[in-house]
Amino acid sequence: MGNVIFKGLSLLGGILVARLLGKSVFGEFSIIKTTFISVAFITTLGFGYTTTKFVADYKKKHPQKLYAIFKFTQKTILILTIIAFLIVILFSKNIAALILENESMYLYVRLVAILIVLNSLNFLYVGYLSGLGLFKKMAKINVYIGVITFILSVSLTYFFSLIGALIALVIAQSINVFANYNLISKNIQINKTEKDKILNKKILLYSLPIAIQETVYAIMSWLINFLIILYVSFGELGMYTAAIQLNAIILFIPGILRNVVLSHLSKNSDNENSHKTVLNTILIINILATLIPCILVFIFSDFVSSFYGSTYQGLSDLIEISIFTTVFVSISNVYVQAYMSKNMNWTMLFFRIIRDAGIVLLFIYLINENKPGASSMIYSKLILSAIFMIIMVLFYKFKSRSITNERT
Repeated sequence: MGNVIFKGLSLLGGILVARLLGKSVFGEFSIIKTTFISVAFITTLGFGYTTTKFVADYKKKHPQKLYAIFKFTQKTILILTIIAFLIVILFSKNIAALILENESMYLYVRLVAILIVLNSLNFLYVGYLSGLGLFKKMAKINVYIGVITFILSVSLTYFFSLIGALIALVIAQSINVFANYNLISKNIQINKTEKDKILNKKILLYSLPIAIQETVYAIMSWLINFLIILYVSFGELGMYTAAIQLNAIILFIPGILRNVVLSHLSKNSDNENSHKTVLNTILIINILATLIPCILVFIFSDFVSSFYGSTYQGLSDLIEISIFTTVFVSISNVYVQAYMSKNMNWTMLFFRIIRDAGIVLLFIYLINENKPGASSMIYSKLILSAIFMIIMVLFYKFKSRSITNERT
């Protein structure tokens, strides 16, 4: 329920911000936000998921190593994010010219650059807390952050337009990072141990394919938005972003459960029956949690799109297409966690590269066929998400069957 409130308020706040800004300015807001979240993904090095697995594995067998895991991952991320932050500050005018097509807006870039540090730390802290299994306490934090984000984003956007929306992002994320750090500090035993080079090496080796995946994902997320601007306009990006906002609320249960699933699958990785039971249970939950809301949104798409205002003509048609992507994504995410729990990270990386490259190529093809920018990207993501899901499921079942036969 905590996460329902958090995502519900985030969605409502996002709709109101989109309405207040209008589709063109909302497009500018979207590309700024996506740019720095993408950089944060890269600098996190996949440690969000890695800490979930390592903490889940070590908390019973070697609890004395939990602080070493936290200290090493946090220190590494801080070094990388601060370097990235300084680079952005230094080249802020060039970045503004590239993503906003307006060099004079470099102060906007400098303001939001701190999100690189904040988002990276938050990814790490959520992963660590998930490994500890503190899901109820995390949900309480999400309730507070949801309320704070809603109040800040709507009020500051109303009074200060784009700059207000960006300031709200920074303040809300700062509070979120502090709250998660505070929760970790209350639930971890600090011990002054020597550097564990073997453990650090294990973390880095496990994280390497995940880090590459996160880098590919971050670049692709940014590139998707940038291509819409490059080939069409900020207005089309605003339409695309508005259309996929509902996907976030539909995916809130599968999204929140990703670290939960990884934690449980990792604990049962040596027990094939228990591992399979967890996998099948969460698949059923994810399918029901996405398919039912998809049908409801599809039925009431005209009503939902009316909240965005008169500048978003044709939005209901885009919503009706984009929402069904969530079904394929939610199923794929379960198998992504299953692959990670079985240390099949390189295989997952290969499949993701195929999917992301396919999205870009199909989008460019559709644009060249004179299809609208927002719908071209939505169709591309829908088709490739379905293909990616099928490949993930079939290969995992083939691999599991092979392992079972070998043991027999």
